[in-house]
Parts: sequence; structure tokens; C-alpha cells
Amino acid sequence: MNVQFDPLTDEYSSAEHVEIRPVDFGGVNGFTYLDPAYPKETDRFGSAIQHLQQMGYEVGKNLFGAPYDFRLSGPTNVKKLGYFKDLKQLIEKAYTLNQKRVFLLGHSFGCTLIHHFLTSYISEEWKKQYIEGFISINGPFGGAVECFTYITGYKKWAVPGISSEESYNTIKYMAPYYLLLPNKYGFDEENDVIAEIPSLNITITPKNMSWVFESTAANNVKLFRDEIKAPQVKSFIFICTGLDTIAQMVYNQSSHINNNNQVNENRVDEQEQWWKTEGAEIKGDGDSSVNTKSLRVPHLWRKLQEEPVIIKEYAGADHSGILKDIRFLSDLEMILINNKNDDEMEL
Repeated sequence: MNVQFDPLTDEYSSAEHVEIRPVDFGGVNGFTYLDPAYPKETDRFGSAIQHLQQMGYEVGKNLFGAPYDFRLSGPTNVKKLGYFKDLKQLIEKAYTLNQKRVFLLGHSFGCTLIHHFLTSYISEEWKKQYIEGFISINGPFGGAVECFTYITGYKKWAVPGISSEESYNTIKYMAPYYLLLPNKYGFDEENDVIAEIPSLNITITPKNMSWVFESTAANNVKLFRDEIKAPQVKSFIFICTGLDTIAQMVYNQSSHINNNNQVNENRVDEQEQWWKTEGAEIKGDGDSSVNTKSLRVPHLWRKLQEEPVIIKEYAGADHSGILKDIRFLSDLEMILINNKNDDEMEL
């Protein structure tokens, strides 16, 4: 799983002598479940796909998938290695088969990729011909503190049996985490504190955070993160709020945050190795992974495009759980089947 990064070319690659590729491009088997052997435990898009099939959608006819290698999907790789080219051809295929414009649906970083595709790779004329709308589900357009935590220091990942050190060494060069660092549209660059190192008397904000990373990738994509571009297509934005979500980290503490979000000041002696201690998490509001202000960035698109930007918030559903939430599935069905006029659309 380890990733190599070339700062001169801004390209990511697998470890030497290792090749990893997504499964079933064009189909849905590559992302329906994280592990098909455990469908209940690892359901991601499974419930949503079943719902679409019950509505009459058929895989390979009018329902397609575009899986990608999360680890390597930086802005240079997706263009140079052909992912955007393949995605464009898949959209044109769907249009040709059905003689209808296409909805693009993304979740989490998939929303970021679709947005980048729409704003940097294809023309306005092409969008008008082929794209009916962009459906974004918990898109982290303003970045996420959680992504900062994964590439800043030791942190246990969601893989059983992998230590925090092994997790850090595996994740620290993965491209998306740098694209999804907190940016100035989802955070106050000057005043939002995303981490503290009390033993060094250091406060970290989105503006000064780049020094903590081993990789220069954060600097390479800063211009990308600092841009705000509207996709210039009809956009349906679904977000979740009301759940505890990492808002700030405190490093070099030997104990945890108490129930009142107060830090106990027992410091670890090894000040110079603060990043080797799993930080204590201070929670704020969000979808359990992405902070609320970041999720709401598409409100800004309304001033940047003529096409409607329709936003719906749900309380209580988490970052991935929304894909199984009946409220979302019902709203998705209304968009796809009814496809009402924009003035009549109320989600």
C-alpha cells in the first residue's frame, strides 16, 4: 500500500515492483463493498446501488462506476495516467447508449475528483452536451481536519492489526490527504486552530500547517486548494451535520480530552518527537469525518454560476452512512426519476 512521491513532477506511484489497480472500471463491483466477503460490515455503495436497481437502473446500460486508486489520485496523476480520459469516455458512452445527458454522483473524495474534472479538464461546451447534473454527497470542498491528522503524526487507521506507526508510514504520502487539507474556504486560515503542541508552545492553523509534513506535497497543491471554482452545471449537494467530528488535535499529551473537551496538561518528555504520540482529539460539528464549514462551501458556488445549486442537510447521518439513509435515497430518487424543473425542486 505504501506510496512514493516525486516532488519534481508532483506524481505519486506505488512501491517498487508493486502494481495496484481498481476493479471493474465501468461497472460497480470495485466499490459496492470494501470487502465482498463481508458485505454487511463493509457496505459503502451497496444499498444505494440496490435502490437504483429497484428504480430500474441496470449496470452497464444506464448505471456505471468509475473506481480509482485513492492512494495515487493527485491532480497530476488523474490527468497524466489517464483516469480523467477514461472517465470522459465513459460519460460519452453512457450518453450514446441512452441518448440522455448524464448525472455524475460522487461521495467524499469522489466529489473532489468530479469537481476537479468539471472545472479543469473538459470544456463548457462538452458539459452542456453531456452533463445533466452533479450530485455531491458529503463532499469535503473546504478540507477536513481529519485528513490533517493522518499525515501529521502517528494515528491508527481503520485496518485491524496495523499499528499507528505502520499506519502513518503507509498513509503519509497518499495524494488525497494533501488535497483535502483545511483550506481558506472551509476554515479561517488565520484564526481556526487545527492543532496545538503545548510542549513546544506551537499553535497550528491552516495558514502555517505545511511545516509539519514530511512531504512537500502540501505546498505543491496549495494553489489547487486555494482556488474556488463553481462546476458550472446543475448541482445537488447533500451533507450531514450534527455529529462529533475532529476539529482540533493536541499533540504531546499523555492523557485524553475529558468529557468537557478540556485538555489535561500531562506532557510527554520527548518534545522533539511529538508526532510519534497519537494526539488527543477535540471534537466539533460535522458528519463524523468532514467539518460542517467545509461541507457548506458549495453555498459559495451560487454566486459563481448561473446553474442552480440545491443544498440539503441531514441531521444524524454520518459520512458514509448517508449512502444507506432512506432520506437521501428518497431525495436521490426524486432527482433521477422526476427530474423536476429547477424552480419546483424542493428537497
